[in-house]
Amino acid sequence: MCKQASTEKLAHGQKDCKRNPEMETGSARSVEQEQARLHGNSVEGQTVWSGLQDTWLQLQQSKAVTQEQERERSLQIERDWHMREQLRQAEISVHVLESSLDLYKKKYQAALGRVGELESQMQHLEEEAGRKAARCAKKLDNLWSSGQAEDGLGQLNAREMGWALQLTGQQDQTTQELQEQLAVSHDKSRLLRWALSQLLQQKEAVASLHREFASYKLTHSCSNAKYKKQMISQAVLHQKLQQAEKEGLQQQVEAYRALVQELKLELAREAELNSKTLKDLARLELAVQSLCQEAATEQNWQLRELAVLQHHACPVQALLGQSHQLCTQKEWKPDRLLQRAWTNCSIFWDRAHVLNATSQEAKQCRAVSWPGVTPVLQPRRPKSLEQFQKAAMEVAQEQRLESNLEPQRLGRVGCPLEVLLGRGCLAEAKLEQKSFLGGGGSPAAAISGRELLKELMEELSRSKRQPLQAASMLELELLRQQLQETEWRVQGLQACVMEQKAENYSLQEQLTKHMAVLGLVHGHFRQARLQLQHQAEEIESLQISLEASRAGHHWLHQESELVLANVRQWVKEQKQMNEELGHKLRMQIKQIAQLTGERDLLHQLLERLQEDNQQLKNEANEKRIICERIKALHNNDLEPQAVLRQLWHILLL
Repeated sequence: MCKQASTEKLAHGQKDCKRNPEMETGSARSVEQEQARLHGNSVEGQTVWSGLQDTWLQLQQSKAVTQEQERERSLQIERDWHMREQLRQAEISVHVLESSLDLYKKKYQAALGRVGELESQMQHLEEEAGRKAARCAKKLDNLWSSGQAEDGLGQLNAREMGWALQLTGQQDQTTQELQEQLAVSHDKSRLLRWALSQLLQQKEAVASLHREFASYKLTHSCSNAKYKKQMISQAVLHQKLQQAEKEGLQQQVEAYRALVQELKLELAREAELNSKTLKDLARLELAVQSLCQEAATEQNWQLRELAVLQHHACPVQALLGQSHQLCTQKEWKPDRLLQRAWTNCSIFWDRAHVLNATSQEAKQCRAVSWPGVTPVLQPRRPKSLEQFQKAAMEVAQEQRLESNLEPQRLGRVGCPLEVLLGRGCLAEAKLEQKSFLGGGGSPAAAISGRELLKELMEELSRSKRQPLQAASMLELELLRQQLQETEWRVQGLQACVMEQKAENYSLQEQLTKHMAVLGLVHGHFRQARLQLQHQAEEIESLQISLEASRAGHHWLHQESELVLANVRQWVKEQKQMNEELGHKLRMQIKQIAQLTGERDLLHQLLERLQEDNQQLKNEANEKRIICERIKALHNNDLEPQAVLRQLWHILLL
């Protein structure tokens, strides 16, 4: 800027010199002065620029130094942490080894106690064997003196041999148990050796840790001057950090203000959207209410229609039942009518036989009383004629009563039957009159009368069967038509019911869909409310953070001071921890020395145990040899006296 101003002044001076030649001398002086000033300003600028470059280089160097120090500090922290982890693992392994050694000591003491118990048991068994041997010797002396009871001696010898065999079996068992205990002791000794090898490995690891810690101390020791320089650079950096934090806080405040404005705009938009959604919800609720009312009215109407249809269907079902019953009855009616006609025919045939019999009697009487002439009846003939007329009238009355009892639809069929019955009765009456009165009757007339009766009976049976069958068929067709009509009506009613059910189901589906839509709208409304609440909470939190950022400069200063104090405290704690670690390492070395001494003692104890086990093995072998000799003597076929002598010799040995 100074150079530009000076050049402008020179240009103006030269112009003035050209314009005003009188002022050349003054302008030359001013130009020289300005040049001198420019030279001085350029020299000062160069010095200032060189100073700025030096300060910039110093800042870069200080930054690089601080970065290196921070890296070294982080590496030192990591190494310290690794060392702590290794020491902690070493302590854990030492504790584990100590606990395992305690367990081995306890097990070894238990094994020693068990060995002592076994030795005491062996001594007790030896004492018992000696006592039993003394008893055997006494018994052998008594047996030797008393040679009379040889059989008893043989039995006693057999018992003693069995007892000896039992003793040998017990001794074998004890030897097996001792061998098992020896194997267990060998396993324990192996475990102890393995534990000792692990202890040696741990000792080597601790020694390597000591070496690494010593090398770490040598490489990471720093002087007080360097520490003071680091503290000064740290203070400078702390000031710069405070300035940068202030600038960052101002930028954050501006950004928060912009965010607050944006959130206010979004809140206004959300409020408008919420008002719109509330209006839509009200409209949807009204639509749903109207749909619910329509569905309820439609359902009530359908229920009423169903009730009416069911009310109409009940009598139709009753008619169906009645029609079925009538069909069954009509199916049975022709059979009953045929049975009645058959009974009537049988009655007519019986009466015809009776008439034939009476006519034959009359002929015989006539032949007896008036041979060759038609006889005259006795005084009782008119009485028999009256009886026959009464019987014919009774038959006609019965037929009329039966025809009157038939339904009205068979009235037309019953009338010709009555006529035929009346004709039959009249024919019978005429035949009887002819036969009884004998007014010029002949056998041909009787035969013709009988034929007439037969024809009448056949016509009667035909006339009964045909109309009854036709009437039954007509009734069956009518009933079938009625059944078809009722079935069609029932099917139509069922179709109506199904249509009503389908409509009801579709209306229910529509109602569920509308309810689902309403539920979704309610869910959106709740989400919008929650978003509004969340945004309001965010605005409040932003306002609180703004207030906190305004009032947080002092807090940042206090925090920086606390950080420095924590760093100093951490350095002191590191020194104390290093001293404690050295003390712990010394204690661990002492413990390792103690453990090595205990290891030597355990080796000595193991050697003693091995010697004791060898002695026990030798004793067990000797006892096994004795038992084998006793078994061999028992198996040999020797005299009892020789056997006793050899047993005594073996026991003395």
